[in-house]
Amino acid sequence: MNDPSTFAATEPDDREEPDGSRHPAPAPARPQEEAEADVPLRAAAAHRPRSGALRHVLRRPVAAALLFCGALHLPVEAAAPALMTPADFLPLLVAVVCLGLGVVLAVRDTPVVWRSVAVAALGLVTLHVWGGVALFDPLEGAVGGPFPWAGITVVLSAAACAVLAGVALMNRPARAGEPSHRA
Repeated sequence: MNDPSTFAATEPDDREEPDGSRHPAPAPARPQEEAEADVPLRAAAAHRPRSGALRHVLRRPVAAALLFCGALHLPVEAAAPALMTPADFLPLLVAVVCLGLGVVLAVRDTPVVWRSVAVAALGLVTLHVWGGVALFDPLEGAVGGPFPWAGITVVLSAAACAVLAGVALMNRPARAGEPSHRA
């Protein structure tokens, strides 16, 4: 525990002398062979195809599908919240989540956002499937409620969002030092 090498990793880069002056820490010496071995690795990494491009391509369609699902769940009577029962707030909650994640996905391309999109899309599919089994219409009182095609469109769009989010998460670029999961 008191090994000097463990303290070296936690010490700051600048060392302070007893008189108060600061001197930068000396850079660790690297053998010439090790420094030359890094050059081909950096060149190979620069020419390696980045799989983040796939996520970038999928980002706009998935965001559009989420925005569409959110728009279909917007309540028709948003001006009368006092007359709404707790079940009537469900389409509003779904609309806020879908619209919010659609906007965030359009702006940010991070794994956390893609995971959130996948979870929300699976939750939306589950809600509509559960609603079909329990004879509950999640679109009742929403903009998409009067249209018979709206429910199946929401389920298919959300399922597509979940699948595409999974594809985007599976094809993320590998970090330095991580083994590639591709065969």
